Amino acid sequence: MASEIARQIDGGDLSPGTRLPSVRALAKQHEVSAMTAQKALNQLAQDGYAEAVSGLGYFAQEPPAKGEARTDPSTAAINRQLAELQDTVSELRARVEALEDRS
Repeated sequence: MASEIARQIDGGDLSPGTRLPSVRALAKQHEVSAMTAQKALNQLAQDGYAEAVSGLGYFAQEPPAKGEARTDPSTAAINRQLAELQDTVSELRARVEALEDRS
């Protein structure tokens, strides 16, 4: 499971800053326990493919090339916040459209 997600990040299917599936979603999708899914996400973070953000989940990040330093943490934080804001705007847009349809 962790290697599959790592391949998606390496292949560009999951770009840095993209929120990864939750523990529950991964467990359901791969038909494994929540503990197994949590271990996979922890492994991704340990290997540099993901960053855990308390209360928000895990976010993809580009692992550093061998011998290179990791990206500036402030850049990762900005990318994460931008992803959150985009999600919020999409949710609000859907709510406004639903309210407009009622009238």
